[in-house]
Amino acid sequence: MGDMGVVFLILAVTTVCFALPKFRSDLVALCSLLALYLAGVVTVGEALAGFSSAVVVMLAVLFIVGEGISQTGLAGKAGNLLVKLTGNSELRMLVFVKLLVAVIGSFISNTGTVAILMPIVVSLSVKMNIHPGKLLMPLAFGASMGGALTLIGTAPNLLARDALISHGFEGLSFFDFTPIGLVIIVTGTAYMWFIGRKMLDKPYEKKLKVADTLNVSELLRQYEIADNLRYVKIPEGHAAVGKKLRELRWPSMYNVTLIKIQKKSTSKSFLPLGSGTSQILADPDYKLAADDVLLVFAPVSLTKFCNETGLQLFSRELVKGLHIADANIAEVILTPRSNFINRSLQDVHFRDKYGLTVLAKQPGGDEKMHYGDAMLVYGKAKDIELLAQDKNDLVVISQDASVPETAFDPIRAVLASAVLFAMVVMLVVEWIPAVMTVLIAGLLMILTGSVKSTEQAYRAVNWQIVILIACMLPMATALENTGGVAFIADSITSALGGAGPFVVMAGLYVTTSIFGVFISNTATAVLFLPVAILSAQHVGVSPLPFVMAVTYAASMSFATPVSTPPNAMVMVAGKYRFLDYMKVGVPLQIIVGVVILSLLPIVFPF
Repeated sequence: MGDMGVVFLILAVTTVCFALPKFRSDLVALCSLLALYLAGVVTVGEALAGFSSAVVVMLAVLFIVGEGISQTGLAGKAGNLLVKLTGNSELRMLVFVKLLVAVIGSFISNTGTVAILMPIVVSLSVKMNIHPGKLLMPLAFGASMGGALTLIGTAPNLLARDALISHGFEGLSFFDFTPIGLVIIVTGTAYMWFIGRKMLDKPYEKKLKVADTLNVSELLRQYEIADNLRYVKIPEGHAAVGKKLRELRWPSMYNVTLIKIQKKSTSKSFLPLGSGTSQILADPDYKLAADDVLLVFAPVSLTKFCNETGLQLFSRELVKGLHIADANIAEVILTPRSNFINRSLQDVHFRDKYGLTVLAKQPGGDEKMHYGDAMLVYGKAKDIELLAQDKNDLVVISQDASVPETAFDPIRAVLASAVLFAMVVMLVVEWIPAVMTVLIAGLLMILTGSVKSTEQAYRAVNWQIVILIACMLPMATALENTGGVAFIADSITSALGGAGPFVVMAGLYVTTSIFGVFISNTATAVLFLPVAILSAQHVGVSPLPFVMAVTYAASMSFATPVSTPPNAMVMVAGKYRFLDYMKVGVPLQIIVGVVILSLLPIVFPF
C-alpha cells in the first residue's frame, strides 16, 4: 500500500470514529494526526502546523469575544427582546427566534448562541402553551444559518478564507457570505413555518401549565424521584446531635443525600409542626440538632440506613411546608462537546465544583454521562446561576424564572459593543491582518472588563473545537503531499467535468453534504476545501464558487442530531427522536442546497 493508500485508510478510520458518538472528536483528530506522523506521511513541522494556523488562533479568540458579549448581559437583553416582540403570536415567535439566533450567531459561536437562547425559548414556549419541540429545532437550524452571514459566523467560513489565501488566491471579505446567507435565512424561515412546524406539531403537555415558574412537582414526576424523597427526625439524645453533616458520610455509606432541614425555632411555640420553624438548605458544615426534620433523597431502600443510624422515617403528613423550592432546582443537559462525556459525576467532582446535588439522570442505568443525558440538580439559587453561566459543559434548560439572569452592566455593555463594532469594521477594511484584529478585540474584551478575568477568558474557549481543527489540518496536508487531493479532484472532474463547471460544483456540494451528515462541519470543510480549489483548476474556472459551495454545504447540515452541535443541544429539551431530524431536516437540506446552487454562479461567477 502506497502513502496515498495509507492516508485514505487513516481518513476512513477517522471518519468512522467521528460518526460514532462514543468517541470524542478532538481525541479522534489527535489520534489521526499521530497516525499520519507515525506513518511518515507528514513531518513534525507539518503535523504541528495547525496549532500555529491563523484560523485556529482566530477561532479561539472569537470565543473570548463572544463571552464578552454574553457576560455583559447584551445577549440576555437580546433574549428579552424576543419575549417582548413575540407577544402571543406563534408566527412572530418563530420568525423572531430564527432572526435573533441568526443575528447573534453571525458574531459568536453557534453553540454559544443556542446555549444563551434555549432556556428563554423553553420558558416562552411554556408561557404560550406551545410544546418546546416546535421552536427548538428552528432555533438550532437558525444558528447554523446565521453562521452563513459573515466571515466569523462559523469555522468553515474562516477555513475557506485561509484555503484560498494559502493557494495564492484573494481571501474572502467579511460580508462576502451575506447575500446568499440572507436568502438561506428567508428560505429556512418560510420552510419551517409552512412545512417544518407541522411535522413538529407535538401536543402541548398540559401538566406543564405553570406559566412563569418551574413546575417542580412535574419534574420530580418525570424523573421518577418523588417517591425517593423521605423525611427523618433527629430525636433527643441521638448520636448525630452536634455533628457536622460531612462527618456522618451518609451519601457514601448509604446513598442517602440530605436535601433540606427544618429547624425548630428557639422561641417557645404552641403552634403545630411547621410553625415556629425555619428551613435551610443542607450544608456540609451544618451541625444537626435535636428535633431537626430532614428531607433526604434516597434512591435505595432505607432499611439499612435506619437500622444502623437508629433514625426512623417521619410521616410526610406531619411535615408542613418542607419541600423542594422552585429556586433550588434546575434541569440541565450535557452539551455535545462537554468534558463530562464518558465520565462519572465522581470523576468530574460535580458537587465540589458547583455545590449542587444531582438528584437524577436520564437515561439512568449507567454511572457515566453520555451525549444526550439530562440531569436534575438541586442546591442554592446562586450556585444554579453560576452553573447557568458555564455553558461549555452543561446548559440549564429549566430554571425558576425568579432566579436572576446575567446582570446587565450598561458601561461594560457599551464597551463590549464598541469592541465588537470596531472588530467588524477592521475585518471589513482589512487595514491589518484579520488574525491580529481578532487578537486585539479579544484583549480589549479582557482589559475593559467585559470578560471578568483572564481565567474566565480561557474557560470561554471551546478547546475541543480548537484541538479538532488544529489536528485535522495536517490531514489536508497529507492528502496534498501524497496526491490524495488530486485523486479525488480527478475523480470528480473525470466523472462530471464534461457536463460543465456547474455540474462539478453541484457534485462537490452533494458529496460534502453527505459527509457533513456524519462528521463535523469543521472536519468536512478541512477535507473538501483543497479538493474544491484543485477541481476548479482542472475545469479551468475561478475556485471561488467551488470553495463557497463546499463551505455552505459543510454548514447547512440538518439531517441528523450529530450533524452540528446546535442540533445535538436541543435534542433532549425538544424531546426529539433521530427520525424527527430526518423528517424535518432532509427536505430542508435539499431545498437550501437547491437555493445555494442556483445563486452561487450569480453571486460568484465562474
